Amino acid sequence: MRVSVFPQNDARMMPASALLYDAIVEKRLTLPASPELAQHAAGTIARQTRRGVRLDKPNSWVQIDGIVALAMAYSRAAEPVPEVKLLGWL
Repeated sequence: MRVSVFPQNDARMMPASALLYDAIVEKRLTLPASPELAQHAAGTIARQTRRGVRLDKPNSWVQIDGIVALAMAYSRAAEPVPEVKLLGWL
């Protein structure tokens, strides 16, 4: 398992939001049958900023943590795997 830092700033979340949006629209990704995740998805909006679009919530009491986590995970999974170079032999 690989763990990494994923700050929720515009520089990281805007590309992650776009990747998730494209994957859903192109039907490469569907949500599982989870009432809680469906509620998070229903509460998620696309907020236009001067830098582009990112996932957001319409007000402070709506929960969208599941969708934000999905965007982060999908973004990391979509990154190319770095090539491993062997330095000698074992």
